[in-house]
Amino acid sequence: MTTWYGIDASRFYQYRNWTNTKGNLCGSYAAAVLIAYYQDYRTEITLPAYLRQPFADGENLVAYLRLFIQPLGYSTIACQVSLGISRFCQYHQQKIWARSTPIGGITRAIKRIDQHKPVIVGLNRFLGSTYGNHWVVAYAYRIDENGAYIFRVHDNWGAYQKEVPANWILGTVSFP
Repeated sequence: MTTWYGIDASRFYQYRNWTNTKGNLCGSYAAAVLIAYYQDYRTEITLPAYLRQPFADGENLVAYLRLFIQPLGYSTIACQVSLGISRFCQYHQQKIWARSTPIGGITRAIKRIDQHKPVIVGLNRFLGSTYGNHWVVAYAYRIDENGAYIFRVHDNWGAYQKEVPANWILGTVSFP
């Protein structure tokens, strides 16, 4: 039996249809899932009703976050995603900000997941990612038979229980 550490996958089921179909907007979609999780299951974020009701869809949230993170629709790096999330939160009078690790981040991801906090992780093609460069939300991890870490992620290309090896990760975005 495989032992997963972190957040149960059932909490991400409701976001399974939050799929990026408009190009390079994975940073904005990953940010929307992270923020929605905090709105739905934690107390740190309360969004205005016009953006999203708790446990509702995220279409408005994604569109609004895109203005802060990817206004031109280009691909992003960790500091752009974290800065965009922080500006979004500040604009909506939230007392929380995002942090980023531009290189690596496996330790940060494990630490946040152990605190039952999801974390956005960047997958990098030069590190072997079959996705290419892509942002996903990690919420659980396991250690395989060889001692390697595997993360369970919400992928905004349509899979909410995708497993990715930790050695694909280059950068994280998370809340403290």
